Amino acid sequence: MGVSFSLHLVPDDIPLLAKRAKFAEDSGFVQVWVAESHLTCRDHNVALAVAIMNTSTIPIGPGVTNPVLHDNSVSASAIATLDELAGGRVLFGIGSGDTPVYILGKKMARLASMRTAIHQIRSLTRGETVEYAEGVNVNIWSQRDIPVYTSAEGPKTLRMSGEIADGVIVGSGVYKETVEWAMKHLNAGIAERQAGLGEMDIIFGAVVSVDRDARAAREKVRPRVANRAHHNFRMTLDSVPEEFRPEIQNLLDNFDVTNWRHPKHIPLITDYILDRFTITGTPEDCVRRIKEIESFGVKSIMIDPPSQDFDESLELFAKEVLPHCV
Repeated sequence: MGVSFSLHLVPDDIPLLAKRAKFAEDSGFVQVWVAESHLTCRDHNVALAVAIMNTSTIPIGPGVTNPVLHDNSVSASAIATLDELAGGRVLFGIGSGDTPVYILGKKMARLASMRTAIHQIRSLTRGETVEYAEGVNVNIWSQRDIPVYTSAEGPKTLRMSGEIADGVIVGSGVYKETVEWAMKHLNAGIAERQAGLGEMDIIFGAVVSVDRDARAAREKVRPRVANRAHHNFRMTLDSVPEEFRPEIQNLLDNFDVTNWRHPKHIPLITDYILDRFTITGTPEDCVRRIKEIESFGVKSIMIDPPSQDFDESLELFAKEVLPHCV
């Protein structure tokens, strides 16, 4: 049946992000997700608007925002505005909060806050009246139906996602055992899925690096994997085999969340951590790895190219990997 691919973009450079979004649309990607990290990157809503104006068909959304830094009514109005601008092809991605939340000394959203945010934002964008606080009923100008995706890694968030989200981006890794672990918790939620929700769109995220030199491809992703792995393992160690837990704890103890791109994190990335979260190598290597991941039941992958040689890796993927896997 093949795999579909979406592209994750970091808004370091707005004009460049627009070009990359257009490239994704022209190359067969099915979605574009734009990161929110306002302390280290440009504003994600501005980036989304520019990407929308430079594309015409591909669905685009924040990958992901959070209810810690944004009031739910503000998020609803912002995403509805973007959907209006895009002609109805916007997705809404929400998570519990990552690097920018922790840098500011705040804590990630609890599960109850995530449930409330999803309910309120979905209802407000549809034009429904929401009890925002005791005795306070509000609605906004919007009359739009926007799919809500969660970013989920812990068992409780995965289960909640299966119950109430239209889609989910799973960041637990692409090993067979981690895919099975994530699906176990997702399926528990899907078994109690809210009436009226359709089939869930389940996306597995992976840092992807393609190079003619397989070793070079592998080394380029180490800085990017550090932040990806730290976020995942901060949520749970349930999916980590016992023999690998000391190296995971070493990463958690020594990761600097205020400077997540620093090369000092590279030595913390062991082979287990690297392989769990990545697809790397020559085009042929990547095709084989994706077909292996597909055999685990994965139907959709969000790729996150490395900062180093991003466009070269993306172009190789689009031209020499994607056509063999869709």
